[in-house]
Amino acid sequence: MGRRPVAHACILSILILTFLSGTVIPKAHGLTTEEEKNLGKQVFSEIEKTGIILNDLFLVGFVEKVGRALLAEVGSTPFEFRFYVVNSQEPNAFAIPGGYIFVTTGLLVIADNEQEIAGVLSHEIAHVTMRHISHLIDRSKRINLASMVAMIAGMLLAGGGKGGDAIAATALAAQQALILKYTRENETDADQNSLHYLTKAGYDPNGLLSFMKKMSRYGMVAGPKVPTYLSTHPATDDRIALMENLIQTEPKYTGALKTRGNYKWIQTVAFVHERDPLPAVTQFESLVKNDPEDVIALFGLGLAYRKNGRLDKSIEAFQKALSKSPGESEIVKELGVSYFLAGKVDPAIDCLESSLSLPPVGGGQKEDLMTLYYLGRAYQEKADFPKALNLLQKVRREAPDFADVYLRLGSIYGRMGNKGLSHFYFGSYFKLRGDRNSALLHFRTAVEALDRGSPERAEAQRELNGLSQGKM
Repeated sequence: MGRRPVAHACILSILILTFLSGTVIPKAHGLTTEEEKNLGKQVFSEIEKTGIILNDLFLVGFVEKVGRALLAEVGSTPFEFRFYVVNSQEPNAFAIPGGYIFVTTGLLVIADNEQEIAGVLSHEIAHVTMRHISHLIDRSKRINLASMVAMIAGMLLAGGGKGGDAIAATALAAQQALILKYTRENETDADQNSLHYLTKAGYDPNGLLSFMKKMSRYGMVAGPKVPTYLSTHPATDDRIALMENLIQTEPKYTGALKTRGNYKWIQTVAFVHERDPLPAVTQFESLVKNDPEDVIALFGLGLAYRKNGRLDKSIEAFQKALSKSPGESEIVKELGVSYFLAGKVDPAIDCLESSLSLPPVGGGQKEDLMTLYYLGRAYQEKADFPKALNLLQKVRREAPDFADVYLRLGSIYGRMGNKGLSHFYFGSYFKLRGDRNSALLHFRTAVEALDRGSPERAEAQRELNGLSQGKM
């Protein structure tokens, strides 16, 4: 099945170009860490507005946990790293200024195991910790930020149609010599440092090597449509040979390799996200027809049916998968979600509560955040607000960038008659969604309604002050 282009490429490029058009770094000494952080926030804000960042707590939680395991071996860094998944079939990964690291669903699908994902993330972390973006700007003297961000847009959304390609190509041509120098000077250092991070964290360094070889083969097959990860991180024969030598000289990890269960669960969830509903259904129907005992295929079919709006078929597929693999927490959870979306609240609660007591799979944590979120929503439907709030507040604390949880909290507090907290959480929701005017309205009302001295009132006032000054 062919990989379709990403429709948002042109839109994203235009948004970012408009936002930063004509802006030039004012000095020829690279960015300070604070400047790099601020630039990263600006770029991330524009990317976020396109709606291509995926809010799947299961996938994001997996990437986050692998990333955090690597960061534990990095040491002190001025950046607060954040990890995101982008819904795109292109197998891409990259970092933007300030420690924002992205991987696409396409990369999660094409990777074979967690070791390869760890290798990719480790390489991107190395680029950030070594300040390669700042050094890139330093060498350019007067790099135009619009051009730089257009390159970032092209890296994220390669293959996004002629309009997006033209914008990215123009920016790339303007900075061609700079980029060539960047790749020659920095990739080896990033490879070396990433190997240190991997082995110290308990990952197999061969994961990065195997992924480089895979992307090299992919590039030869793709022809002129070279995937972004290959074009920005060229997996040349020389680089692969150097990596093989580095692995031989790198101190070996003697313990058990780190892994978080069967990676097929991650691949399946990512695949369903990136595909249109009908082709996804067709794909998994074919797999199930070929092997009716394939639990992962039945699981994927349940996800695909749900995405296609066929909740009855989704429930049926999950039930079949569960009959062949009883006690699989990911199947039990997704069955509960489908029950909830079908309006069957009591069986949804039974499944979701049961899921929490089962061992996690595919990188999940003991209390899977997606399970907590839908369980909270189910208790909200039954008007059991104390239970709902307890669960949803856990999700908010663990996933503060997950906008939908603030919407649910605002709704619950509103139904409980707590005007101040209701508007406080609605304000947080609209801020995360990039709706400044609505966020201002709700935070103003929250400040008026909340008790003086309460932490929520103080936070609402800080948010109000920042939004009034144009900060998001």
